[in-house]
Amino acid sequence: MPRSGGEYVYNSRILHPTIGLAVSFVNAGFIYLAWIWVLAPWAGQIGLPMMAGVLGIAPEAVEPFSSGWGLYVVTTIVNVTAFLAVLAGMRVYLKIQKVFTTWSLIAVVVAGVIFSITSHAEFVSIWNNYAAQFGALDFHAAVRAAAADMGGIPETWNWTSTLGMMLPVSWIAIYGYIIAFIGGEVKSPRITIFRAQVLNPIICIVLLLWVGLAFQRMVGWEGIHAIAWMSEESPEWYAFPFGATYIDMAAMIVGFNKVVGFIMAGSFIVATWLWVAASYIAWSRGAFAWGMDGLGPRWFTDISPRFGQPVKLLVAMLIASQIAVTHYIMYPETLGALGVTLVELVSVFGVTAVSCLIFPYVKKVRHIWDVSPYKGWRIGPVPVATIAGGLSLILVGMLTYAFYVSEGLAFMRDAWTLIYVVIWSLGVGWYFIWKRIRAKEGIDVTLAFKEIAPE
Repeated sequence: MPRSGGEYVYNSRILHPTIGLAVSFVNAGFIYLAWIWVLAPWAGQIGLPMMAGVLGIAPEAVEPFSSGWGLYVVTTIVNVTAFLAVLAGMRVYLKIQKVFTTWSLIAVVVAGVIFSITSHAEFVSIWNNYAAQFGALDFHAAVRAAAADMGGIPETWNWTSTLGMMLPVSWIAIYGYIIAFIGGEVKSPRITIFRAQVLNPIICIVLLLWVGLAFQRMVGWEGIHAIAWMSEESPEWYAFPFGATYIDMAAMIVGFNKVVGFIMAGSFIVATWLWVAASYIAWSRGAFAWGMDGLGPRWFTDISPRFGQPVKLLVAMLIASQIAVTHYIMYPETLGALGVTLVELVSVFGVTAVSCLIFPYVKKVRHIWDVSPYKGWRIGPVPVATIAGGLSLILVGMLTYAFYVSEGLAFMRDAWTLIYVVIWSLGVGWYFIWKRIRAKEGIDVTLAFKEIAPE
């Protein structure tokens, strides 16, 4: 179903329009607003201190812009420029995306090369040299201090920690689905979407394994746990004027070369910006699809002749997101991204996995399945779509379980579970409200769901 609108198109046709609208309301209507809420501030809250650290700039120099109203200014710049880039049209946005994505990939490759050619002994020596310069703990003392703070470093892997780590790692594999929101706006969508969905996880997983394994080899088993703790908790005894992310470590190894540092720290900022821009695209395409099915105000389907974009929807997101980031500045929640993930895992990826699982067997969409180029893809008698849906459900189940058993996420579980229930309820309510409004106009909106949504 290569149409714009994201998972709404699939779920509303395969399952039920109530479910499709509720899921899309959660995703396009709330989750992408929530991503702007948490990620736009990250450019200043995390990105600027990181940039200062790798360029040898005193942390105090950027502190006014990494918190408070200075951060609000930075966040607003990120949000407004992302809005303007999307408003300018997909051609303009895609050119920017190509540059920023290339930048990000180069940064990851640079990190992989640095970690691959640096031995453990060399890393420890470099760390200790800078520790002496800044009055910080030497590497082995820092590892011992981190181990004491976290109650000991595990001797080997365990399932709870592994599943917990899978939550953020899963983003690299599953968020390629966002191309479904512009399925009707790309050339040869059936080929393009398929290739993109396959290449996205392959490239990301290869790079992740390379950089991750090279980093662990370089810092050691205990070192990687300790550095993660330092990066997350910023203990008082960590006296370096730069962070402990893998980007900071790579910059430290090359002597804080300003070109390398700018490329790597900048990659975090531009990648964050890209996700803010993508949130505008996802929201506007999702809501536009609702409007095409009669499930929203008629201005949802207004396209500006000048910009070729649903400008009113984009402006609505700009206003809502500015309110959201104002809340974030007043009540920062850096780990809110993991709460957003919970909502999306169950209501988007989980429900869509069910759609994929049963798609070949649902009578009302058999005419769509019969013309699918993937109808003949089978392993034995079972369609690949069904197998993929089943595997996706298993993954979603594992990740949801990880969210609810990870001790470090306990503080946000109840709040985000409540948010999940409330937003889902609002989504269901939105469907029935607009179904009733259209019925009073003599329009049966259910008829729209018997066919693929128009472009």
